[in-house]
Amino acid sequence: MKSVFGKLIVLVLLTPFVFWIHCGKDNPADSTRSVKNTDFVAEESFSFSVDVKDHAGLRLEGINGNVIITGLSESDSVMITGEKRVGSESMQDAEDHLQKLEVSVTDLLSEIFVKTIQPDQTYGRSYVVDYTITLPKSLQVLADNVNGTVRIDSINNLVSADNVNGQVILNEVFGSAFVNLVNGQIEGKVTLPLAGTADMSTTNGSIELDIPHSTSAEFSASVTHGIITISNLVLQNEVRTPTSRSGTLGDGQGTISLSTVNGNISVSGF
Repeated sequence: MKSVFGKLIVLVLLTPFVFWIHCGKDNPADSTRSVKNTDFVAEESFSFSVDVKDHAGLRLEGINGNVIITGLSESDSVMITGEKRVGSESMQDAEDHLQKLEVSVTDLLSEIFVKTIQPDQTYGRSYVVDYTITLPKSLQVLADNVNGTVRIDSINNLVSADNVNGQVILNEVFGSAFVNLVNGQIEGKVTLPLAGTADMSTTNGSIELDIPHSTSAEFSASVTHGIITISNLVLQNEVRTPTSRSGTLGDGQGTISLSTVNGNISVSGF
């Protein structure tokens, strides 16, 4: 197992105020001292490239930031780029704590594992990592995040996305899809394989799912506070209640399960 870490790029902003800080006229940062604001932001870019051969997929564990993952048909490597940012009450403190924000990329032979590493206690500072990742579209993708948008495009394999606050967007996914979200909207354009599964749930937010007319699956959708609409699809043996709809699409070989507490569900055929 080999691990690669991004190299620190010192951010230099040529302003008198920042120069004054770099000359040491501010007190060194105390990691356990709470800050009053995040008005000053230090940032750096990172880039990794990992060749893939017999790998099954990519797994990402983010915390705060946006994630964009895109499959490419001609690619034979995983390219991970992005930006790290720390906000604090002074530029010196932000730059000092930028060193504590890391991106770990590990080749586990079966998968590429990408992880955000930051202090357990922020003491009011903001730690953000935005990811832009390209990879062979045949790899499966598992992405976990806490705050931010997760977007996954053009994958011909299983996709799984867990998020707490923010959108989850799946576009041109040809494979089973699993999405678990707490606060935010789910959007998906998914083509299921035979006996494939689409399982999507959110607590506060809506679900919008586009699937082919030819989809074969047992279908169920439920809301607590909201409405369910189905268009351009034939739902056989439908059972309908004020808060749920279920039935069979095609031969019912796969499974589609959608649920939200506060929000609407919309499913359309294309």
